[in-house]
Amino acid sequence: MNKLYTTDETSADQVYQQLRRLLIEGYYPPGSRLVEERLAQDLGVSRTPVRQALVRAAAEGLVQIFPNRGAVARSFTVDDLIEIYDLRALLEGHAAFLAAQRITAEQIARMEAAATALEQSLAMTFERRQDEVHFLVEQNAIFHQTIAEATGNRRLITMLNQIVAVPLQFRSFYWYQPEQRQISNFFHRTILNALRLGDGERARAMMREHIFYGRDVLLQSRNAEDASASAFREE
Repeated sequence: MNKLYTTDETSADQVYQQLRRLLIEGYYPPGSRLVEERLAQDLGVSRTPVRQALVRAAAEGLVQIFPNRGAVARSFTVDDLIEIYDLRALLEGHAAFLAAQRITAEQIARMEAAATALEQSLAMTFERRQDEVHFLVEQNAIFHQTIAEATGNRRLITMLNQIVAVPLQFRSFYWYQPEQRQISNFFHRTILNALRLGDGERARAMMREHIFYGRDVLLQSRNAEDASASAFREE
């Protein structure tokens, strides 16, 4: 891997953002040990900003830090996935319900722009698949985070930040087929329309269905990966 930075003057935020991207994209696979010295060599910085970046990554749920073992890239079991998405459906559904009564015209416009960008991306050409997925994750995050912001409930926002696992979003979008993305876009439009009408019950119901659909796509892709890996080992 080429070094990204060459001096110790690099801001800690730059180091964190690069480490975050590598974790999300699976450069450091789930379950792998994250040794500070190796990370410092990979990124071309000293161990101090790496240590700070690992702490931030742990707070975001990208990394787990164990006493006497150090940092490990977070891995997700099937049970983890089900628990995470169950909680997301509950909390984001409630967020949509609250947002329906409080969302502003500016926030609706922001969500409209994100929904449109996701729809138009189906006809766009990206240089790399990773670039496309980053775009999808970014626009999807704008859509969902705006709903959370509209609730005005800081505790709810904090809880959502703790359970919305970004690597899962990246992996999910990576495997999405155009037909599945169209279904996801349909859910976004339905949620957006319910928010415009102030219909909290419909917004909550559609958000829950949207989250559960994303869970099902992710579980299907995981099963396909496991089956492919098993077939490869048997050859």
